[in-house]
Amino acid sequence: MKIRSLRHAVAQMVMPRTEGKRLSDPVYRGDMAKLAEEGIGGFILFGGDIEGTPLHLAELQSRAELPLLVSSDVERGLGQQLDGATRFPSQRAVAAAIARNSKKDIPLLGRMLDAVRTETRAAGIHVVFSPVMDVNNNPDNPIICTRAFGEDPETVEWFGRQYIRGLQQRRPDGKHDLLACAKHFPGHGDTDQDSHSVLPVIRADKSRLNRVELPPFREAVKDGVGVVMIAHLLVPALDPVKPVTFSKKVVTALLREGMEFGGIIISDALDMGALANEYPQDEIAIRAVEAGMDILLHPVDARTTIEAVVKAVEKGRLTEQRIHESVGRIAAAKKQLGLFDRNGWTAPKIDYEKHRQVARELGRKALSVVSGDRKKLPLDTGRGVVCFVLDDDSQGMGGPFTQELMKRFGTVSTTTLTPDVSNADLSSHLDLSVVGAVVIAIFSRISASKGRSGISPALREAAFEVLRRAKAAGKRSAVISFDSPYILGQFKDADILIAGYGRMDAIKEAAAEMLGSK
Repeated sequence: MKIRSLRHAVAQMVMPRTEGKRLSDPVYRGDMAKLAEEGIGGFILFGGDIEGTPLHLAELQSRAELPLLVSSDVERGLGQQLDGATRFPSQRAVAAAIARNSKKDIPLLGRMLDAVRTETRAAGIHVVFSPVMDVNNNPDNPIICTRAFGEDPETVEWFGRQYIRGLQQRRPDGKHDLLACAKHFPGHGDTDQDSHSVLPVIRADKSRLNRVELPPFREAVKDGVGVVMIAHLLVPALDPVKPVTFSKKVVTALLREGMEFGGIIISDALDMGALANEYPQDEIAIRAVEAGMDILLHPVDARTTIEAVVKAVEKGRLTEQRIHESVGRIAAAKKQLGLFDRNGWTAPKIDYEKHRQVARELGRKALSVVSGDRKKLPLDTGRGVVCFVLDDDSQGMGGPFTQELMKRFGTVSTTTLTPDVSNADLSSHLDLSVVGAVVIAIFSRISASKGRSGISPALREAAFEVLRRAKAAGKRSAVISFDSPYILGQFKDADILIAGYGRMDAIKEAAAEMLGSK
């Protein structure tokens, strides 16, 4: 890989955001092409569709002197980003759906990973920011939750291994379609804060870190993962002063040298509040490189970031050798992906419907009764049900579920409650005398900067009141969470607690079937 100058070398280490939906705008696409011509190393892609986005990415590639490394968050498949592609269940849902000793389930997981790999590479993406290797051992975690495989290291290790091997499966020519990324090192599971907004603190001692948080990442390195993403955290047991992103003790001494990781180390998004609220963007970039970062992901401004690192080298704060070490690893990854042989790979014809069938099967298998007597299902009362939809995000996600309920119960009285519900709003909907059972359906998404993992206090109190009335009236009750399973722990008065781990239509359909037969 021929590097023309120091600035060109530093540019290879910077990966700004590009918006797939905006690439159809010639002006915006021209701005992105200009970055490619200036030597930017790649882009992180957000949004788009399977028809236009691959063509626009190919055009950007044609404008770059060196091949672009394109990444994207596809924890739940390419459909998480591109319209028309397949959206798969969350990692927690996959872990619930797949029995590790099942001769049927293991091939199903393989088919899912094959689908993710082929769809993603065909779209022009090379690095998937998956799997999440965090151990979600804090039920109040507002940002990891169902993105993780579970609460114990062994489960996370096993599923992480399957994802890494499936996503990085070699082609006949020995190249990889994709590189997987283990995130968020050294473990973002034990916090009740979101690094998109603030700098979370992991207060575990070294013994606990070596027993819980770190083992999945050690295993990911042994499994040959191509990329590791560094979390914006403060972990005093590892470095009492510096955030992990700035810590040479953690990034270089622990990961690069201690775990002998030879692949790409990438930052989490540098515009996140954990750092951006406290440091200027030029200082963020320099300190991250000092710590041992190879790629600076999603900076506020790519050119400002490049200039900051170049000046740091010119002033002696960073060395050219440090820059070229990272550029060498980036070049090796691009070679591993076959990106220098631009005519050596052709996208296969993709059967999206076949992939959607796999997604539906996984979603249906993920649905789990976590408390209560399953023998009490279905709720065949002959008198219909009343369904309270707790819409914690005011997104109107309950419609498909209640429609499925109507197919099975015939009579369904539906009330949607939003976070600011009051007792007056609720009281008019609590006549339960004419129905046979009560269903509470909870929609509370896990999303950046939301700041909490549970439902609003007002919604929680409303649900408590519904369950009190149901118990007093002798009505059977079921509570189902279509997002965080930890919410269910607050509703132990319900007869049945059901975890969906996600809001895919297949999960909603399966939940309705579980509650009431046709």
